[in-house]
Amino acid sequence: MTSGIDGTSQTPPAVGAASPRKSGIQRIVGALFSPGETFREIAERPDFLAPLLVIVVISIVSVMVVVPRIDFESMIREQMSQTNPDMAAEDRERAVRFGAAFTKAMFYVSPLLAPILVTIIAGILLLAFRLFGGEGNFKQAFSVTLYSWMPMIVGGIVGTIILVGRGGSVSAEELQTLVMSNLGFLVDQKENMVAFAFLSSIDLFTLWTLVLLIIGFAYVARVSRAVSSAIVLSLWAILVVIKVGLAAMGAARMKG
Repeated sequence: MTSGIDGTSQTPPAVGAASPRKSGIQRIVGALFSPGETFREIAERPDFLAPLLVIVVISIVSVMVVVPRIDFESMIREQMSQTNPDMAAEDRERAVRFGAAFTKAMFYVSPLLAPILVTIIAGILLLAFRLFGGEGNFKQAFSVTLYSWMPMIVGGIVGTIILVGRGGSVSAEELQTLVMSNLGFLVDQKENMVAFAFLSSIDLFTLWTLVLLIIGFAYVARVSRAVSSAIVLSLWAILVVIKVGLAAMGAARMKG
């Protein structure tokens, strides 16, 4: 049994029930705008090729457009001036060049790491649901996680369009609030690292993704949406706590 939006009890259609099969593109659109019906089908007949290709291709295009517009050297130089103020100028410039090159390389590699990240998230979610009595297999979990990731891709596309439209260079910090879809813009990231880490986690596209994960895993694990919500949101809360904790450590190191 699952709980409907109106609070009434609903039983999700049994996995395996006959229904017309949608194409990968139809499933992507359906996951964004009609997730209930779409994720029921994904749980019945999981697939991964279409969403995986979309994630990788869009990520590559975004990176190729965005990375040349990021001022990596200024970012690394500012960080080093805060963490190593007594470093000799020549050594600092050498470290800045190396740090900028390394960071840029990681940005370029990130699209290839995206499938690994989604795989890890799918595995953690499946494990959590199975620990609490849920059903499902990894293929179902991986498919649901890929399709649930589509709002993040939409956010990336919007951010790329905004960046191209405004022209000029941008700092890595500015990228996090470029779309203004999270609450991070309410504070200064450099002066309030901990508050920024928390507020930037409250993001429209992240919340949209969480909602899709809740709906999808309710079908995969055959649990109520209330149970699915508790598991997904608890894992997200743990991630936010870790993010805030790392920001606090970084702030303490800079002050020290």
